[in-house]
Amino acid sequence: MSTQSTNLDKSTFWDNICFPVQEEKLQDLLPGSYKLLPSDRQRAIVGYMPNGTQHIFALQSHEYTLIPNELIRSVIDSVTTDYCLATRFTPSGEFSMNIILPDSLKVGDEVLKKNLIINNSYTGKSPFNIQGNSIEATNEEKVKVSYYRQICSNGLMAWADEFMSLEEYFNWLANGQPKKYLNAIKEKVELVNIERIKKEEKVLAETLNHKGLNLEIFKEHLANIVRNFLQRSESVTGTVYNKLIQVATPSDADVQKVIATAGLPKKLASLAVERLREEEKLLQTDANLWLVYNAANYALFNGKSALTINERFKADLKAFNNIAEFAL
Repeated sequence: MSTQSTNLDKSTFWDNICFPVQEEKLQDLLPGSYKLLPSDRQRAIVGYMPNGTQHIFALQSHEYTLIPNELIRSVIDSVTTDYCLATRFTPSGEFSMNIILPDSLKVGDEVLKKNLIINNSYTGKSPFNIQGNSIEATNEEKVKVSYYRQICSNGLMAWADEFMSLEEYFNWLANGQPKKYLNAIKEKVELVNIERIKKEEKVLAETLNHKGLNLEIFKEHLANIVRNFLQRSESVTGTVYNKLIQVATPSDADVQKVIATAGLPKKLASLAVERLREEEKLLQTDANLWLVYNAANYALFNGKSALTINERFKADLKAFNNIAEFAL
């Protein structure tokens, strides 16, 4: 995956890094001697790259609704203008967008910025989602508070925010991460209005596969999610970060053990160890669980791998929980 920094003007970023993408009739892109056979996939999703080249990311049917980046930008700008941007994207048209806000969290000597993560793909293979979770499951009463770590351009998911408290999260880890327990916790925090759910079910279901999506309704829904995110300040995950930084990994054997437990593929595990050693030098500190988790996160989102963006987020969740077990 490629990573872009945040030191670009926002307009330049949106226009050049999140390159323009639009729908074209496939027939119009072919030389005149070619004629298409009947098919329901005759709309090309074309990306106009900063270097002048054009990529056809996918062929879609007339039911497909493209969510353009300028629409996302207009929604973000309608809610707040006090933000920076960073993104990761793949040559196949997947991307992860970080909306970095001024609110901060102190972890040891580091300062993390509050961060909203938006994922999407131009192929339709990775659905539009926020903070690594399908928008269908997003509870507007409880939008996770994620963070951005500047030293390695990491967008850190608030994985522990599924829980009501730090104690409940560590109890879940101590019990072996049971799915039934996690489901019970989720039910406990879903304090949403039933009428609103019924009203939005169809919109959100359509959002997952980009079929027949009403973009005006989608914009309204996305704006509400961003507003609710801006209002959130407390985060169980932030407390976990400060627990992780207190647990040292004094030996190479300890580091290797924790990295192995994180469950990364072999090549990414090696990259994580390299990144850990680099951060020890940059920060002039010894290894601890906080640095180990960030090294794993860095490897997952920067290492060469066949993993999709969604698969990288799932692997990051597993790594976070498995590493946090060492803080029990």
